[in-house]
Amino acid sequence: MTICQACGTETLDRDRFCRNCGVSVAPSVGDMVDTSRFNPAVQEGAREPTNPFYAPPPGPYPAMQGSVPKYHTASFMKNFFRRRFLWVPAVILLSLFTATGVGFFTFETLRERHPVELSGGQEAEDPEVLRQRYEEGVQNALGFKQGVMSDAEFPGVRGIFVNSLMSDDSPAALANIQGGDVLMELNGQTVRNDSELSQVLNSLKIGEEVPVKFYRDGETLTSKIKIADRSFPPLQTKTEARDQGFLGILDSDRRCCIPGTKKWGVEIHEMHDNGPAELFGLQTGDVITQFDGHAVRTPNEFNRRIRAVKPRSKVAIKFYRAGGTEQTIQLIMGHRW
Repeated sequence: MTICQACGTETLDRDRFCRNCGVSVAPSVGDMVDTSRFNPAVQEGAREPTNPFYAPPPGPYPAMQGSVPKYHTASFMKNFFRRRFLWVPAVILLSLFTATGVGFFTFETLRERHPVELSGGQEAEDPEVLRQRYEEGVQNALGFKQGVMSDAEFPGVRGIFVNSLMSDDSPAALANIQGGDVLMELNGQTVRNDSELSQVLNSLKIGEEVPVKFYRDGETLTSKIKIADRSFPPLQTKTEARDQGFLGILDSDRRCCIPGTKKWGVEIHEMHDNGPAELFGLQTGDVITQFDGHAVRTPNEFNRRIRAVKPRSKVAIKFYRAGGTEQTIQLIMGHRW
């Protein structure tokens, strides 16, 4: 069997023209090489065949007669891929379909995560994206992480709760703001919620120093704060875990109020066995108000202070124990693992 070079149809060896398209079939090796055995006794011009013609063996199935079918099931795909005018458009259509599907999926994904233009030129964004952008702006411009406050904790006080400071040299720290304070006014404008604080920050310039008013332990204090760039976080040195202090307090909570005062502190709920806190005499139920000379009123600020101290350092801790007065102990910080 041979293959037609024009249309790819299989032809018999004895055919000299394709039965499908009529194109001449390429000559075989037997047609080009003389396979006759030389015999001087044979007259010139006569040929003695080397081998007899092939005859199919007898069997139950008669030899196929007539023309070769136009298509065969086994060779259909082979012939299909040899015809460029068929598979090239198929590949192009498949590519277009794939690109359209990927583009539609990408568009839907971006529409869920990025602004979507509405009628009138307005844009609607994901509330989570807006919230994250606002919190990052507060952390960069003012230098603190805000938290949630309730009316029961601060009756009659409205403002932004300072959960913890970003660093000891942040704008809030330099303005004498501490974790646990409530920011009430910024640049002479009341900031009772996130929307009001965002509007005030948008109206201020980078490097501008403005007055600030905040609430702490029953008192209203004032200071001045220098606004930093809300788009870029300040440079901070990264401390490896092996260089961070370990106290051994597993669980703690914010607690108010110290008997006879309006001070807040951090109450110990659970400690690590044989940790520095347990070995040096702290107990569950103690309310810590000061760590290494710094006031602590929230668990986040307390943990930040602990990590800022190097292992094997000696620190002083002030705390209140139920039924007693203020106490002070000194302990040696452990290593964090």
